[in-house]
Amino acid sequence: MGSLITTAVKYCTGSETIYTGDIVILMGIENQLNILTETSDDETTLSEEDILVINSKSKVSIKASRALYAEFTISLRKFKELFPNKKYRFLCDSTKVKNDNFAILRRYLTELLMLQYERTEYQRAEWNKVSCELLIFLVSNFATNIFMADSNNAIENVTDYIGEHFQEELSLKQISSQFHMTPTYFSRYFKKNFGVNYYQYLCKVRLEGAMEDLLYSDKNLLCVAMDNGFPNEDSFRKYFTENYKMSPYEYRTVQKEKEEIKKKEQIKNLQTAVKKMVGVKETEQIDDVLTIDTNNKQTYRPYWREIINLSDCKLLLNYEAREQFEELQKELNFQYVRIHLDWSKFSEEEIYNFYHEEQVFDFLLKNKLKLWFTISVRELQESELLFAYLKKMLSHFAPHYGSNEIRNWRFELEYNTLFNEEKVEVYWKIHDCIKEILEIYQIKELLGAGLELGDWEGIRRFEQFTKKNHRKLTALTMQVKPYTCMETADGMSVNRVTDSGYVKNQLQTFREYFPEFTSEIRDIYITDYYDSIQRMNILNDSCYRGASIIKNVIECFGNTSALPHSMPLDLSYINGIRDKVLFGGDGLITKQGIRKPSYYAYSFLQEAGPYYLGKKKNAIIFGNEFLEYQIICHNCKRLSYHYYLDEMEQHLEKIGQYFDDQDEKELEFRLENVKNGRYIVKKHSVNMQHGSVQDELRRIAPYETLLMPAFLHNDDVDYLKQILVPQQTLRTYEVDNGVLELQITLSANEIAYLNIQFAYY
Repeated sequence: MGSLITTAVKYCTGSETIYTGDIVILMGIENQLNILTETSDDETTLSEEDILVINSKSKVSIKASRALYAEFTISLRKFKELFPNKKYRFLCDSTKVKNDNFAILRRYLTELLMLQYERTEYQRAEWNKVSCELLIFLVSNFATNIFMADSNNAIENVTDYIGEHFQEELSLKQISSQFHMTPTYFSRYFKKNFGVNYYQYLCKVRLEGAMEDLLYSDKNLLCVAMDNGFPNEDSFRKYFTENYKMSPYEYRTVQKEKEEIKKKEQIKNLQTAVKKMVGVKETEQIDDVLTIDTNNKQTYRPYWREIINLSDCKLLLNYEAREQFEELQKELNFQYVRIHLDWSKFSEEEIYNFYHEEQVFDFLLKNKLKLWFTISVRELQESELLFAYLKKMLSHFAPHYGSNEIRNWRFELEYNTLFNEEKVEVYWKIHDCIKEILEIYQIKELLGAGLELGDWEGIRRFEQFTKKNHRKLTALTMQVKPYTCMETADGMSVNRVTDSGYVKNQLQTFREYFPEFTSEIRDIYITDYYDSIQRMNILNDSCYRGASIIKNVIECFGNTSALPHSMPLDLSYINGIRDKVLFGGDGLITKQGIRKPSYYAYSFLQEAGPYYLGKKKNAIIFGNEFLEYQIICHNCKRLSYHYYLDEMEQHLEKIGQYFDDQDEKELEFRLENVKNGRYIVKKHSVNMQHGSVQDELRRIAPYETLLMPAFLHNDDVDYLKQILVPQQTLRTYEVDNGVLELQITLSANEIAYLNIQFAYY
């Protein structure tokens, strides 16, 4: 039998059609290749390094004047042997979607081509290793769950069963009983849906398997026949000759001659491709030093401090929560607190005194926070009750706080839906009524509409209605979810997001897809961001969460006006859950008041000076007017397929497997045009040895999977608060040529803040 994956490097100099029962990956190498699939009217242009996956049983037309591309064919039969329990469809087209996973997929494909070219001693073993790694990566990051109609699903079940069992004796009686039908009914059902009778189809599948054996193995004809479900060699010869007008022996001879000619052409094309790819690889390995000119200063907006999400403000009626929140705000200095407007207990017939609201609002304003209220269209059963509550609330608080304070409040109307035309119309109707009330108090900030990044069709409908009806939003709020939903030719597709740069890529795509819409918008706020399907996730307590916060802040810098954390305190969770010391809550602080690595991520960002100097993938540099510079950096690790397999039921003892690697990261910095003299560099870092409550508790109680508060007395909590702080190191550097060069090493998921000060003494 042939390989799991076969490769071919080809030139397209006209037009041709690809139709195969296998899965095919195309990768552009040189010039452009135009591709048209049978499921889409839009032509795809595959440029250099672009990747497209063609699902099995799909017909694709390609054309080009002269384009070099690589074709990777994955045997569907062998693929199903490796992944037997699910049906997979792939959504993988780098021309349509921005996704950091394409770079990793490209490396796997390039490695396969290099292996084919280099012919090393362990080539076969290495080839199988890379092939399996590629398939695991493809399934983990580009496979989609398709919800098909029952009829389509039943047909696919039949073809899958035949594909898996055609080598066995598979009579009509056997297969019909497998699908709980009588042989007569199954025979009619099969003919109706497949256009041929069952035995003709079975023979075709067996012949296809035999053709592969004839071409890629040295088996004699009897073995080929028996291995593919034929009762004997004579039967195999008969059916083969009837279908292909030549004997199996003649087919093998002719095809081997053709393969030899193809092989010579392949070697030539492969040499061209490898030269091209080696050039690309060399350009990728350029110096990774972050070089900045300290004279090139830019003011910026510290957008990570724009919003803190509180949602249910009743949490602040709890004394312990107020203490923790006050401590958090004092150090992290957020600008707006985003809370849900709750009118559920309001009635126009009864006196309503806003007692609880006053308590909470007074506390928040005392802590120098501005108020940001969210109103959900989905919760509106009686819009008139909302309008009455809003009028009464504003009339109550306007004299209490003064008109200047009220004018600083922001209101947000969100829908949290995949928009269609009807929903857009409902949204704007409610929006106009609320806006009319707010204008009485000169409140200009009515934001909306909680659009979902990635729902491009819904956003397009929203934009079209807005334009058609001459509506305008000066600021837009958007949500980021860990999955996407979309309609495909096969049915409704739900995909788990695995792109480590998803927020950055989706923001860039949004601006590219909707240039006119975004040009009219002053601010784009990400108001809700979740990268986990479950609200409770053991990674929330780990160093990874701190590293991912800094990673996202660096990647999205300059592209959004807000990227808030989902929840500030573990006390937000209900008592039954939060009784554990750590339970995967997304709070920055544990119930006992112990700071997590995620807290220190925001604490490090709080140290950023007023000027932005530059950034790269793992670091960002700021400065001030006093010859001080701040470097904030991370070594955030990419989540592995083990994590996504365990996501719904995680295991703390396996946390090391949830990352692609545990490698250290060396970062180099070159600050130019600095003043000559001595510099003091203080490094503050949080890693698995310092500042990580999860790792410290694992050291204290390695055999306790559920650490209960009863195990920790007040003295223990005080001890943990004292030791769970960032590690600090200090070094001095002498500069005599106007250039300060630094190098640091970060462990896996470590975060660090470097404070660089000129020593005047």
